[in-house]
Amino acid sequence: MKKTILVTDSGLGGLSVFTDIAAGLAKASLWPRVSMIYFNAWPEQTRGYNHQPNMAAKANVFDNALEAMQPYEPDMILIACNTLSVIYPFTAFSRTTPIPVIGIVDHGIEMVARAMKNEPESCVIIFGTPTTADAGSHATELIKKGIAKQRIISQGCVNLAGKIERNPFGHEVEQSIRENVAQAAQQVQQGDKNFKTVFVALCCTHFGYCKDLFKKYLEQQITAGHLANKHKTGQIEILNPNEQMAQRILAPEQKKPFKADIDIKIVSKVKWEAPRIDAYEQLLQSKSQPVVLALKQYELNPELFEV
Repeated sequence: MKKTILVTDSGLGGLSVFTDIAAGLAKASLWPRVSMIYFNAWPEQTRGYNHQPNMAAKANVFDNALEAMQPYEPDMILIACNTLSVIYPFTAFSRTTPIPVIGIVDHGIEMVARAMKNEPESCVIIFGTPTTADAGSHATELIKKGIAKQRIISQGCVNLAGKIERNPFGHEVEQSIRENVAQAAQQVQQGDKNFKTVFVALCCTHFGYCKDLFKKYLEQQITAGHLANKHKTGQIEILNPNEQMAQRILAPEQKKPFKADIDIKIVSKVKWEAPRIDAYEQLLQSKSQPVVLALKQYELNPELFEV
């Protein structure tokens, strides 16, 4: 029995989810053979989904990408991207496909809700792309789950995902994280609620690569007094939905009799330059050498889908 798992993202961020799944299945799997495909749904070399003028335009582009995934005959599609997960319900594909499609937003919501219910004296900062922040899906669903609105802060990080995509170790990335953390910290400080814990939800798959920087600068804000006062304390806890999504697919609670024989393919409509691939090799090599090898040998297909 063979399982085909297709993971998609707009760029390289979702490779963190893809890599965790590949590494986990190689150790323990429900299936003896697994085909894993990473489908880069980034539409144009210099323009992504956040550059599209409205949701209808974004959905049209992603619809084309989703249709192009069908020839790979996936048994499931994992949208390892918060932006694309927000766009997905607006696509025609979502209303007709028989293929199970799983978005990362729901995993993030579950993760945050569980953490906040376990720590009532807490707030959460949801860091995401502008599309994710504008959609407000995380906040809306958290409120439905009983989390008070004043405990939820959303921070749309303009261009940060693209900067991490191009060079996750670059100075521009660190500068952007520092600025966005400072803006979010001000929102926390403006509230009158006393928070024992500040949860930091990294609701863009790219952001997980830089989780240490988010924690570092938020701790600095607390030390500088932007968050801390005589009532508030400075415990910071990172929540990374990437890890939650991978673990759900790996099904840790089930008996897994196989070490899967895995074939891996990575396909992209746009070109990834050698320095970018080298950077992501550094990020991923400790988890899965087969994924790194597939990244180095990725299939470039400018006609992969229409824009």
